[in-house]
Amino acid sequence: MDQFHTIVALLQSISSNKSAQGKEDQLRKFFSAFERHRRDRHGAREEVSIYPVLRLLLPGLDRERKAYGLREKMLADAYVRALALERTSKDGDAARLLSGRGDLSDRLVSLLRGRCTAAQSSLTVAEVNRRLDALAERAGVGVQDELSYLIEHGTPFDHRWFVRIVLRNLRLGSLSGRRILQLYDPNAPALYDTTGDLRHVVQLLEQSPAGDETVATLLAHDGSGGAFVRLGHFIRPMLCQRLELSQVGELLARHTFWLETKLDGERFQVHKDGARFRYLSRNGVDYSATFGTTAEQVDGTLTPMLTALLAETVRTVILDGEMMVFDRRTLRYRDKCDGGADVKALRAGNGELRACFCVYDVLLLNGRVLTALPYGERARLLGTLMVREQLGYVVRCRRERVRDREHLVALLNGAIDAQQEGVVLKCEDAPYQPNRRAGSGWYKIKPDYIAGLVTDFDMLILGGYYNSHRTAVNVFVVGASTEDPDGRTRRFLAVVKVSMGLSATQWTELNRSLRPHWHEPRKNAPEEEDGAIRWGRAGPPDVCIEPSASIVLQLKGSELVRSDTYAAGYTIRFPRIVAIRSDKQPDEVCTLAELEQLVGRLGKIEAAVECASQSLLGADTSRKATKLAKRHVTLEDLAPRPRAEAGGGRSRRRQLTIVTTGTGSSTSIVGEGILRGRDICVMGGIPGSAPIRELEALVGRHGGRAVANPGPGTFAIVVTGPATFKVRKYRASGRWDMVSADWLLRTTADTVHPLRLEPFRPSEMLACTEATRLALAEAYDRYGDSYTRPVSPTSFAALLRHDAGGAWRDVRLSERELILAERTLLGAGAQIRWRLFRGRCARLYLPRPAIGPPDKRNENEAETMPDLFVVEHMRAQREMLRFVRHGGRWLRDTEPGAVAYIFLPTTATGERTTSDVSRWLRTIERMQRQQREGEDELPEQKLATSKGNLVEQEDKDEERRAIVLRTEWIGKSLERGQLCAVTEYAFNDDD
Repeated sequence: MDQFHTIVALLQSISSNKSAQGKEDQLRKFFSAFERHRRDRHGAREEVSIYPVLRLLLPGLDRERKAYGLREKMLADAYVRALALERTSKDGDAARLLSGRGDLSDRLVSLLRGRCTAAQSSLTVAEVNRRLDALAERAGVGVQDELSYLIEHGTPFDHRWFVRIVLRNLRLGSLSGRRILQLYDPNAPALYDTTGDLRHVVQLLEQSPAGDETVATLLAHDGSGGAFVRLGHFIRPMLCQRLELSQVGELLARHTFWLETKLDGERFQVHKDGARFRYLSRNGVDYSATFGTTAEQVDGTLTPMLTALLAETVRTVILDGEMMVFDRRTLRYRDKCDGGADVKALRAGNGELRACFCVYDVLLLNGRVLTALPYGERARLLGTLMVREQLGYVVRCRRERVRDREHLVALLNGAIDAQQEGVVLKCEDAPYQPNRRAGSGWYKIKPDYIAGLVTDFDMLILGGYYNSHRTAVNVFVVGASTEDPDGRTRRFLAVVKVSMGLSATQWTELNRSLRPHWHEPRKNAPEEEDGAIRWGRAGPPDVCIEPSASIVLQLKGSELVRSDTYAAGYTIRFPRIVAIRSDKQPDEVCTLAELEQLVGRLGKIEAAVECASQSLLGADTSRKATKLAKRHVTLEDLAPRPRAEAGGGRSRRRQLTIVTTGTGSSTSIVGEGILRGRDICVMGGIPGSAPIRELEALVGRHGGRAVANPGPGTFAIVVTGPATFKVRKYRASGRWDMVSADWLLRTTADTVHPLRLEPFRPSEMLACTEATRLALAEAYDRYGDSYTRPVSPTSFAALLRHDAGGAWRDVRLSERELILAERTLLGAGAQIRWRLFRGRCARLYLPRPAIGPPDKRNENEAETMPDLFVVEHMRAQREMLRFVRHGGRWLRDTEPGAVAYIFLPTTATGERTTSDVSRWLRTIERMQRQQREGEDELPEQKLATSKGNLVEQEDKDEERRAIVLRTEWIGKSLERGQLCAVTEYAFNDDD
């Protein structure tokens, strides 16, 4: 088991086996035999472990070994030197080895026959691992010496698999590295996702006695793998599932979601252990030397500032976020497609660009693993970690709770206007699940996911690249057309490579249609002489095709990027094939002039948006990308669409499942047979309209029968849209339970109890029978609040919106009750911090400048008011808005009520201002007295004593009761978190 030729024989056998099941059976047999061998050797002087073998079987998952720094061409060149092959001959062995055609490992087998001196391999697994470690440590230097040793002691087949291990691609067909790990142990993939350490996974599994289910039990109890999270060790990040807008309505109806901006940076984890930091990329590569291991590292680009910004109470922490490139000149983040935007290559002395960590999750805090906590709780803890945020160094990703569909549309359009990549929706109850995408509770929405939202391009296939077996083309090079200055010659310029969007059947059909027309491009030919096609710096692909024999593809993407890689000078970011346009001719494709016109038109819109938000910074000319969104999102985009077979690729709609914390249960879209045997009548809106048809189809999919009119056996009437005459008639009869369409959507979306029908809720009822009314009375109070079900933010908001038979109409909270409610909901500290001015009323007096004698002022006086007064008035009103935001009440001149404060602008001075305030108060009181006399015909003396009206007092009493302050008092109180003394900010005649 410790000989390398055993592993080689296994891999050879698996590679030659055409059956996927046969490959897996061979691996299972090998792992079982090795486990018996390991247990037989248990207790011996040297324990046997499968870890050295797994390092060879799973080269892509071995993070303990550094990168080799070798690509196929460099490795081939090293073999040429090690074998001392002659390079001058075009048909010699060296030329065949360096040709780049086919698999390098296969070319080596035939070349090494007769050159390997060993009749049988003497290499051990340990020896091969040592040689591989030496290659990784020397980063490509000294490869010739290592290969010479292997040539002397190994066989040609040993070299085949040695090369594949170095290139981290064993080419085992359907047998991926993750599947091999799963065949070794079913719990191994989940452990690897959490620990990121193959050695640690093997140790955990080998230390468990035979038949011990401890690891499996821990994973089943905690799906997030929190029991195995270790500080300083890579955790495979949680991923976002692609979400179609037509599926959003179902999710928002069942869960509370928070929206975050989708950042276009590098995914990173930051591990802090005392004073030491570790930075791990999305793939587990350690970049601590770049960002700084400790605060004392002078060339660290982030750690010195991050140490100062984290709270002193944070001893150990694991943060998940996005590492962005921050442009200090434009005060914005650079996109990946912008020049010089590799955050890992930045240095501490860069005066223009620097690394900024945008953190959006915390996985461990002071030794406590947080992965099993719901997202909402983790986000709350994240807010306590930093003393403050510093733009350009460390910031928290901004998030906002999505209230409803309309709110989501507004947020999406805001992201489009801000030229952002997209948004991410995160379920409030979702735990952190390493390497989980489907059903994780995190969803990404990008403009190019939405039909008709981005600009499409008709591009012509110009060439292609073969797959690894060179059996078919699996990547197309497409391009646009342009005319020469003479107007008679049409050329085609390469724009982008594309491989996404088509089904397997469509790929097969395209390859069948194009195969007779493929031909190899002319090597080393200048672009000007290569027929009608120009490739650019990327060079020609494996094969090309004459434009007249080619096919047009319809593409879409997220951005049009300026690039000199391709001949057109532009390329498309995240390209995807939408359809095969067999109806279009090669001369009908997009032209270079149209691309330039599109960049100019959309570029003006982007410039206008940036100027509106960064007018003080000037235009940003460093951007190379143009977003392709051509309109805003509408509510119609969120409407469920019937599934249709389009001419494009495979349908990306998947079953949405969210695993939530606490219960271990999941929620999916479809529950079979929930309505089986029940008649449901759907009515409302226009008969036969799309919503009714969709709801009737939903009833049928879940086993029910949709009927046009209710009868004695009708279970319920589902109402959608406005209440028509028919709806009102059946509602008045009281013979049937009438519910809104929300109930039907909710009950068909529940698979926690897939065969149990969800009961009605008061907020969904439009009318009910007596039996249903009594059942609801036993489960809900008069306000519609359940006696047994806990209240969530979503259900509480729905409860407040629900009329509950008019129970809320006469409910009015006094000021004291409002303060008590806020203190109960927010906590005493938060209530004081966010509602500092609750229970206090104030007025704002804005003095007018003296412009000429008083009798000469007119209505246009404001137009001649000095600029200083305009600015001061706006500042004073801004401070009053802060007063209102933190619980205070701002009474306007026409609103009655006693006030505690009268605010003046900070710059107000002089005795004249005091007299103006007194005159202003008398005017307000006179206006309010006239208003009361006009509204009520009671005598004036009764008005003065009626409840809720102003008490008539003399001017001096009013001035004595209300304190006259400068608006500066508001800001200072908010800064200190408590009301400041009024004496320091009181207005005096001597000011």
